[in-house]
Amino acid sequence: METIIPIIDLDKLTEPNTDITKFPNHLAQIVDQIRDALHKVGFMYLTNHRISNEVINSAFTASANFFNLDQELKEKYRKIPINTNHGWIKAGQELLHPNSVFELREGFDFVSGEGRPILECPDFSPTMDTFKRECQKFMKLVLLPLLSRSLGLDDPNFFNNCCTHLDDSNAGNECDLRAIYYPPIPNETEIPVGTIRCAEHTDYELCTLLFQDDIGGLEVKTSLGKWTSATPIPGSILVNTGDLLEQWTSGYFPATKHRVIIPGKEIDRRMTRYSFAYFFAPDNSTIISPLTSRSSILQKFCNGEENYWNDKASTAPTAYEHIIAKVKAAYQY
Repeated sequence: METIIPIIDLDKLTEPNTDITKFPNHLAQIVDQIRDALHKVGFMYLTNHRISNEVINSAFTASANFFNLDQELKEKYRKIPINTNHGWIKAGQELLHPNSVFELREGFDFVSGEGRPILECPDFSPTMDTFKRECQKFMKLVLLPLLSRSLGLDDPNFFNNCCTHLDDSNAGNECDLRAIYYPPIPNETEIPVGTIRCAEHTDYELCTLLFQDDIGGLEVKTSLGKWTSATPIPGSILVNTGDLLEQWTSGYFPATKHRVIIPGKEIDRRMTRYSFAYFFAPDNSTIISPLTSRSSILQKFCNGEENYWNDKASTAPTAYEHIIAKVKAAYQY
């Protein structure tokens, strides 16, 4: 299964302490590539992103150490959604599609400053905090300005201005750094009929930064309704649009459906898979209304296509309202 997901090289734009506006030709090329990728596919690989391999590798090591603990030890840190967004998610606890029977994966959602210390893996939380800070820095300095430019917004800081939590930790937001674990499935393991690793879904937030190991298994649904493999590319971040960006652009940047299926080959079923998803959201109070009133030049990107820029501000939800509605559904099927 071949992938159609574009690969975009951020070289030069992400050099330390570099002002991206000093490379106008390179900047314009990357902005065009991002616009094309998110409009047509909703996914893109970013290379030369400058989140260090050391930070990423440390996160994978710490994650494996936790998920390899006995079930009863992990149970001490279980997430109770009505109380907190922080904690361990056991297999089957979260269902991402209303027709799901059982989703065979575990996760750990990190909210800085919350949850009890993980005595069995004392490095887990500090390592994830470091990883999260690197993701936040990348969003603030690189990806959010590029997204604003890709939509032709008059203000290149539009998305940054909607994400004051990047500078103010007291600003409410629903960003979520999740460690994900797909356990091996030996032949003797009994699983419920209809089980999948991660059901078909869209992400709820603005966008997602996904870090994969080398096992693979993620599939993306194309505009033609066919599934294509999101094959891991070493050193890259896989970025996808979420529901809020789709609403903000009235569908011009669609939130693409994706899933992780149980492999058909016996040898692949016995493989352990780890990944990290940084679900990035704006401030909770941000009203997600179409961008038409903020930039008239958005129209030029439609090229005769459907008018994406209808004014729906009167019925637009806040970021918090949308995300919480989705989370409640995922835990109550």
